[in-house]
Amino acid sequence: MTDSTPVVDLEALSARLREDDQAFRRSFALGPLAAADGDAAQLPRVPAADGGDQRARLVALIEARTGIETGGGSSGGDRLDRLLAEMPAALVPVWLKALEAEPADSPGWEALIAGLTVQETYFFRDPDQLTFLRHEVLAGLVAARRHERTARLLCWCAGCATGEEVYSLAILIVEVLREAGEAGIRPDGSLFVHPRWRIVVLGTDIDRTVLRQAREGCYLDFAMGPFRSWPATFAGYLETVADGAPAVPVPPSAARPTLRRICPEIRVFSSFLPFNLNQPEPPVLQADLVLCRNVLIYLSDRGREHAQRLFHRALGRDGHLALGPTDTLKTPELFQPRWGPDTVLYRKR
Repeated sequence: MTDSTPVVDLEALSARLREDDQAFRRSFALGPLAAADGDAAQLPRVPAADGGDQRARLVALIEARTGIETGGGSSGGDRLDRLLAEMPAALVPVWLKALEAEPADSPGWEALIAGLTVQETYFFRDPDQLTFLRHEVLAGLVAARRHERTARLLCWCAGCATGEEVYSLAILIVEVLREAGEAGIRPDGSLFVHPRWRIVVLGTDIDRTVLRQAREGCYLDFAMGPFRSWPATFAGYLETVADGAPAVPVPPSAARPTLRRICPEIRVFSSFLPFNLNQPEPPVLQADLVLCRNVLIYLSDRGREHAQRLFHRALGRDGHLALGPTDTLKTPELFQPRWGPDTVLYRKR
């Protein structure tokens, strides 16, 4: 690349587009567009005459490397158009060539993935499914294993974003253990779990930037923010963080919001790794539970089928899969539905 070649800071651009999307969702937080991915009708488009062939190459490359669908009309496609619309035309072929040469975990791909993915999530999302999961799956696992010398629970949250789903699940597990007499609260207010239990809740995401916040376990408390569905009875699992705590994104509308952190007794059960659902093998085996909610809608048909086969491979015998309410099971031969009130889980066949 010569000095005269235009340069775009893709990392900064991706961050700005993400902030724009978050601001849009907040502005409609109480309306029917709360979960929308932005106003697609108003997004800039890249004219086909200005690089349609290059865009087609990008679409094919992105799907091959990540499984993310960026074709016309898709959420990822709208976001790709927004990225391309900001780039000088002379930069696009240079950028495409660099992406083709770089591995999917390179900084260039990391910046692109951050621009294509939507990290809207919050604690205890989809309460009907979590209630069914708590009483029909987790309670059964704890009851069956509580008398084992080493009792193990392994869960994988795929596409965990900033980690709220991971910590929600870890808290539910501890609540079930408390109900079974396997965990409790000490006189000083700290939580304890019987030492026989080996609990791991693994969160993975293709976007390494969000995993940094997930590992910190720190979140801003503001209206319609990550704590919008936090049960009041779970207040003991949170700490208020003083000034000087790790930085997290502050919404423009939030005036000095409170920063809260998941308590250390829950964080110790939670771990985070970068992982691409396009990989041939899962990050865990013999898992009791896999959660992948509101992620598959961003993948191509091929990517969705591959991911569900990956989940089947990760699960142990009679393990369960939880998908989002808009996700479609592409591999019914691999899973048996378990219907609950206004929700469904899938048991491994």
